[in-house]
Amino acid sequence: MKRSFFKAGLIFIVSPIILSLSLVGAHAAKRLNAVVPDWTGGEITCEVAVLILEQELGYKVNQVEFPSGNGAWEAMVGGDFDMMCEHWPSYTEGDTTFIAEFGGDGTALNLGTSGIVGLSDYYVPKYFVDANPGFKGWEDLNDYKDQFATIESGDKGRLIGCPVPGWNCYDQIRLDMLNIDFVADELGSEAASLAEAQGAYKRGEPFLLYLWEPHWAFGAMELVAVGLPANKTCDTWTEADGYKDCGLGFWPATGWAEDHTFNSGRPDFWNDPENADAKKFMANMNLENIHQSTMLALINDTGRSVKDVVQEWKDNNETIWRAWLPKSLRKFNR
Repeated sequence: MKRSFFKAGLIFIVSPIILSLSLVGAHAAKRLNAVVPDWTGGEITCEVAVLILEQELGYKVNQVEFPSGNGAWEAMVGGDFDMMCEHWPSYTEGDTTFIAEFGGDGTALNLGTSGIVGLSDYYVPKYFVDANPGFKGWEDLNDYKDQFATIESGDKGRLIGCPVPGWNCYDQIRLDMLNIDFVADELGSEAASLAEAQGAYKRGEPFLLYLWEPHWAFGAMELVAVGLPANKTCDTWTEADGYKDCGLGFWPATGWAEDHTFNSGRPDFWNDPENADAKKFMANMNLENIHQSTMLALINDTGRSVKDVVQEWKDNNETIWRAWLPKSLRKFNR
């Protein structure tokens, strides 16, 4: 009897444990590692994707800060990350190295558009243009370089340039090729560049600033684009020849193309059938500029976190993001 009782008791005790473990396994979140972009707009785009992946598709997303550039691509291809958000084709060289449809080796996957369309240029404050009616655009910068000079730039003008080397802006090369007698100053972060520009703006001083749209700064400052030459690319330009093989009129002696941004991922992860619904969601994602701009303004004006503002946007815009989900998951809660 003791033996039977012990056996029955063991079954009674162990069975709930096994059942509990099986339930935990059935509902365990699928894990995903995502790179956090190093500019606020990209953070917003990625956070939109992350919240939907977590709250609607059952993923646990680990967000990792990593500088933009080829190193991030190599880390993802090497298996350190599963996803990166909002690539701007004008800035990234990883697409043509790793994504097959862009001529790469197929070790990274284009997950589809993020929806954001980017525009980039160099900008001056409107009060500078108003005070100098002879200034019409980039070709006139040298005539006014003294107004843009600083102690550090000497007798040259100063450009508050692309903040991060990994963005591949080639500011100084562009300035030199276009014979613009300015020095490009990389300040290391978006925040540092904008703080410098806003300080000059408050003092009413001229400045030349690299910037992109959408961005909250256009709501905080009246800025005018200098209108760099239209973008035109050449396949044979190299660093070794000083980017001059194709001559003037070709990148990087031009402005940027209109950037239709996209998200990328690691093929082994996204081609796994278990992630098919998530892959469909990423392919359908279409965050428009106006959505990102609204969130950027809230973050800048209120000091709220990206996560908090994006969560509020998600709560208030279900009709937009639920349409990005696979059809079987598009049931509305209201």
